[in-house]
Amino acid sequence: MIAVVVAALALTVMGGASSTPGQDRPIDVTRYVIAVDLQPEAGSFRGRTTIEFVARAALERASFDLVGLTVDSVTRDGTRLEFRREGGTVDLALGRRSSAGDTLSVTVFYGGAPRDGLLFRTSIHGDPTVFADNWPDRAHHWFPCVDDPADKAAAELRVRAPAAWSVVGVGGEVAERRLPDGRKETIWSTRRPIPVYTIVFGAAELIVGNAGALGCEAPGRRCVPVTWWMYPEDAARGRQIFRRADQIVAFFDSLIGPFPYEKLALVQSTTRYGGMENSSAIFLSEQVGQAASADALIAHEVAHQWFGDAVSPGEWPHLWLSEGFATYLTTVFFERADGVPLARQRMINAERAYMASPNAVASPVIGERPRNLRSLLNANNYQKGAWVLHMLRAQVGDETFFNSLQRYYAEYRDATALTEDFQRIVEEEHGEELGWFFEQWLYRPGYPRVEVTYSWNAATALMDLRVRQVQPGPPFRFPLDFEVFFSGQNYKAQHSIEVSEREEGSLVVLPMKPDRVVIDPHNKILGPTVLVR
Repeated sequence: MIAVVVAALALTVMGGASSTPGQDRPIDVTRYVIAVDLQPEAGSFRGRTTIEFVARAALERASFDLVGLTVDSVTRDGTRLEFRREGGTVDLALGRRSSAGDTLSVTVFYGGAPRDGLLFRTSIHGDPTVFADNWPDRAHHWFPCVDDPADKAAAELRVRAPAAWSVVGVGGEVAERRLPDGRKETIWSTRRPIPVYTIVFGAAELIVGNAGALGCEAPGRRCVPVTWWMYPEDAARGRQIFRRADQIVAFFDSLIGPFPYEKLALVQSTTRYGGMENSSAIFLSEQVGQAASADALIAHEVAHQWFGDAVSPGEWPHLWLSEGFATYLTTVFFERADGVPLARQRMINAERAYMASPNAVASPVIGERPRNLRSLLNANNYQKGAWVLHMLRAQVGDETFFNSLQRYYAEYRDATALTEDFQRIVEEEHGEELGWFFEQWLYRPGYPRVEVTYSWNAATALMDLRVRQVQPGPPFRFPLDFEVFFSGQNYKAQHSIEVSEREEGSLVVLPMKPDRVVIDPHNKILGPTVLVR
């Protein structure tokens, strides 16, 4: 992939910066109304995007990200505005000075063949399709926007496409109407502020199937339909592939909080990723039609509806708040639905994947913003991020952990957050300071490599357990569980030692000589533990 560096939002502004993500920008986009007239044969479209925004400061100009397309005109309240193209932006003269707090609306008329973001592709079955594919910063290839996850906005999509095509978009379907030329226009809209990279639509020949619903029978609950959308050639398998979709949605709804959007559509598409968590319209790769099972993929993308979409990382280096959460919550689903052994195996697999990634091991989870944002799709943000949550759960206990997730979602729904926001909530729920935990697992690279030895003193009935951390860098702090088994007996003793130094020791009173010692029996600590005789 060619990395796209998003041009900075350039505005004439008076005022200072804020530590809250996006608050240093002089405008806050509140809504996009995006109208596209597709021309599939030419691989192009005509577009009209209205951007509604609030001025945070006095300003006379505004600039929005847009590359590779021809801008015909820009208006404000029907009056043409002067504009210029500067790099990857459209820079507007607003016509009159606006004050802080003013609500403004500008409309950009444009079009052409997009280089990226809006994909005019032939499906694996040879049929034409058009799918938006925005992550991480590719939305500005097909509509003018502030292409930054910190500036979330509501969206309306008005798509003109061939009459035989189905059109799916974010939010709820508002209308569908036939056009005089025989095509049709479909309108989707969400009032919820969502990240720009999840403002999408898809248009193709698709079969729509019912995957269940959420809350339709509960008094006072909003009914959320769950549907699947597949190519006609693959649709016969839709019911099997998506058989657990409603169960997955219901599980996270009960575990975390109310599902945040108007509906959920699971869509076979030409996305470049295995799955993309677009708010209320998850795009899955074309290969899902041939999959034996898609439960893990679906659970991961559904979990993103809460963490990643409704609660979004305010800055790219905090992407673990999205990918680590979705990865771990997928495991939690399987733990509750299919049993602890499967969940433990998933964590073992995640541990191995992380430790087999030297670049991830050598870097902290949270570091500098990379030039290539796709490099953030790494074992730190996925597998280690999941392990951070797994270890946090063990540290604070299930009740505190899941209460913290629920409160984090409730407080930051439809907004953005940073790691310190999540840390604050966990600390308040737990009643103890946890800066050491977040610092060592997220802001430092690597993991503990532990060697354990033990000896038995028959005269004192004491086992002397010695723990040594042998990884480079400073020692980690963690509780280390161990189980002691006795020869010829039907019982075992469970113990724990708090490790924080390079070398630690613990004397344990035992009723007899131990036959076998198992270190970290439930795999609660990231990294290998070796028992040295």
